[in-house]
Amino acid sequence: MTEEDPAKRKSLQKLFRRLLSRDKYFIRLAAANSPEIKKYNEKTLSTLSLLGGLLMLLPLLAVPFSETKRAAVPVYIVIGILSFLLYLVCRWDKVRKYTIIGIYAFCSIFFAFAIYLSVIHTPNMRATVLLVAFCMVPISFIDRPLRMNAFVAFWLIIHSLLAFKLKPQYALDDSINSISFALLSCFVGNRMIWTRVKSYETRRLLTIQMETDVLTGLNNRRKLFETMVALETTNAEKPSGVLMIDIDHFKEFNDNYGHAAGDKCLRECGQVFADFSAAYDISFYRYGGEEFVAMAYGYDQEQLFSLAEKIRAAVEKVKMGELNLTISIGVAYSGNREVQNYENVIDQADKAAYKAKHLGRNKVYLSQYDPDLSAAPQVRHSH
Repeated sequence: MTEEDPAKRKSLQKLFRRLLSRDKYFIRLAAANSPEIKKYNEKTLSTLSLLGGLLMLLPLLAVPFSETKRAAVPVYIVIGILSFLLYLVCRWDKVRKYTIIGIYAFCSIFFAFAIYLSVIHTPNMRATVLLVAFCMVPISFIDRPLRMNAFVAFWLIIHSLLAFKLKPQYALDDSINSISFALLSCFVGNRMIWTRVKSYETRRLLTIQMETDVLTGLNNRRKLFETMVALETTNAEKPSGVLMIDIDHFKEFNDNYGHAAGDKCLRECGQVFADFSAAYDISFYRYGGEEFVAMAYGYDQEQLFSLAEKIRAAVEKVKMGELNLTISIGVAYSGNREVQNYENVIDQADKAAYKAKHLGRNKVYLSQYDPDLSAAPQVRHSH
């Protein structure tokens, strides 16, 4: 054992740890941006499978003019059918979560077809379609680079073994060409994958920055506006009610204890709301100053009132030195009613919050949303 052996082993271990570390980092990035990656891969699978099926028609059309093509007709038909079936299946909503499996299945079909052409159909010719496969696969979709590289290496080994057994006269040339194309394409493909995923992450962080209130960590008014537009123009799930939340005596608190204390008050409320958002189907938005808007989903009238009471009670338990925070909540319950303009619902929730303050603050006032009324009729309020 030479002195260089421990150094080489240490160097290899360091490289291995670095690869695993990068793979873990990629997994975290991919998880944070999974909707964008999923959308990209779905589009890729749909395009590749349809294109693969259509391309199989070309050699079939050339059969009358080529003896070589005639011998491979059954294979062309099978590959074409599999590609079209994959195209149809990947369009079902129930199987879209398995998109990455579908992509690897298509790439496996492509590799198997290319290897068939190289070592069985035309053993007296150098591989061409196979080089296209090695060139195309690593750059066509987004997945963990480590797994993608292992997938390409697997098919590279399969081809080399079959080539040396079934076409020894061209096996060395084909193997060298395949290795060169595979290495180059994996290098370029890995760089492209990292670039795409990092661009998704940059866009995601910018979106969060634009849609998040810096002080409370909740959604901001811009995000609320975008949500209302989506509710009014798409088939997005509609909220069953809107809450307007107002911190009681906040202006006096700010004047008496300073802006730093006021900011802390807002942060404490924001944390309570964030906890409720994690535990219940409700989204909170900072509306402005000491006002917050919340949209609750899937609750009936009694459940919505109960949820609002829980929020009020949770804030009341927050200690600001010797002071207790309290909030007044106005609830506009819309249920399954069709809403054309959610600003009207927020306006009625605001009127309900005013009623809660009028009743003595630290109250919940729930009213039925009715677009035909300037002030919605009272349904229930806390005592």
